[in-house]
Amino acid sequence: MQRPRLPYQIIDGVPRCVSINPDRLRENLKFRALNGDVVQATFPKSGTHWLMYITHLILREGQPITSYEEFTKEWRFLEYIDVKDWTSSLPLRTFATHLPLDKRTMTGEGKYVYLARNPWDVCVSFYNMATNISSLEFQDGTFEDLVDAFVSGNFGYGEYFEHVAAAYALREQPNVFFTTYEELKKNTREVVLRLAYFLGEKYGLALEKDEVSLQKMLERSQPDYMRAVVVLDLSGNGNPQWEEVLSGKKITCKEGYEGDENKYSFVRSGKVGGWKDYFTPDLLRRMENRILEAEKESCFMDLWKDIRVEAIRTMQNSE
Repeated sequence: MQRPRLPYQIIDGVPRCVSINPDRLRENLKFRALNGDVVQATFPKSGTHWLMYITHLILREGQPITSYEEFTKEWRFLEYIDVKDWTSSLPLRTFATHLPLDKRTMTGEGKYVYLARNPWDVCVSFYNMATNISSLEFQDGTFEDLVDAFVSGNFGYGEYFEHVAAAYALREQPNVFFTTYEELKKNTREVVLRLAYFLGEKYGLALEKDEVSLQKMLERSQPDYMRAVVVLDLSGNGNPQWEEVLSGKKITCKEGYEGDENKYSFVRSGKVGGWKDYFTPDLLRRMENRILEAEKESCFMDLWKDIRVEAIRTMQNSE
C-alpha cells in the first residue's frame, strides 16, 4: 500500500503548492517592494497570520479586527492573489509570502519582516493542518509521513532549513526585521514595540506612550481572541480575496471551526513545545540528522539550542 504524500505541482521546474495558479505566480514573481510596502515572509505554519495580525493592529492604531474578511482585504498573499495596482486603506501596503527572502529581489525601499519557528513545532502544526483540510490530500497521512516530507524538503514550499538560513543571513540588514515565534510568544510586548518602531517611529512612540492601548493590542493578538476572527470560509463566500483561489473546489475540514466543515481557523493552540506529544525518538533522530547537515551551511539552529538539547536528551534516553 502506497503511503500518503503531500501533493505539489511543478511550475517552471520548481515544486510549488497545489493551490497556486501558475500564471499568477509568474506575474507576481516580478513584484518588487516600493516605499511604503511591508513584505512578511514565513515558512508555512510559522506564525504567518499571527504576526500579520499584530502588524495590522499596529497600523490600525489599535482598532480591533472583527472578521477574517476585514483582515484579508488589507493584505495580499503574493503566491495566490493578484497584486497589480493594489492599494490599501492602511498607511502601509502589507504582503505575505512563503517564498524565501532573496537579496536579488529585495529592494532598499521596502521593509521585510521574517518570522522563524523551530522545525519540530512547524512539523506538528503543518501535520495538524494537512490532516484536517481536504485540499492537501493528506487527511489519512501519518506524522511519520509528514516528517519524512519535511526533512526531504519536497512538498511545495521550498526546503525549511534553506528558507530560514536565507533570512538569518539577512537579519542585520537595516530594512529587515527578524524574530522567532518563540521570542514573540515569550516577550510579546517587547517584540511588538520593536516591530512598531520598525514599521515607523510614530507607531512605536504611540504605543510606548499609551500603555492602555498597548495592553489592548496584546490582548487582541492572543490565540484565544484570534481563533474566532482568523476563520476562513472555504466556500469563498464573502471573501473576494480568496474567492478565485477557492472557486470550483469543494474543500472541507475534518474538524471545522465550531463543527462547520466549511470553516477553517488558522489558529489552533498557538503554543511552543507541542512537538513533545508527536515526535518519537526515531523521528527526533531523523530531524537531528537533517539539522547536522544544515549546520554545515548556517548556524541559525542556535536560535533553538534549548529545544534541541531536550530533543537529543529524549533520543538518548530511549537508547
